[in-house]
Amino acid sequence: MIFDAGVFIALERKSTRRVVVALVEELLNEQLPIRSTDAVLAQAWRDPARQVAMARMVRGVDRFPFGNPQTIGARCAKSKTSDVVDADLAIWAEVLDDTVLTTDPVDMAKLDAPFVQL
Repeated sequence: MIFDAGVFIALERKSTRRVVVALVEELLNEQLPIRSTDAVLAQAWRDPARQVAMARMVRGVDRFPFGNPQTIGARCAKSKTSDVVDADLAIWAEVLDDTVLTTDPVDMAKLDAPFVQL
């Protein structure tokens, strides 16, 4: 499972933290990798002193670098979207044959990414 920024943000909210923690535990129990991208983390990361849960979880996340700008830009053009971070995430999901866990299903659908909504 490859996480979008909304998942990390949800981890920091008291109202949604338990859902994210339960999902992470389930993935770990099934020995499935937890993945994300450096760009996604940059979107979500604001204050490590206050984002303790995120800082802890990031240690166990397989992270991938920002991809090829031409490929990402072409994906945005094709999907008529402008979020390069989401486009990069969609491409990584495709490359890794993985599913995006997202809080933004509309954009992931436009980007033709395999996804499940948090």
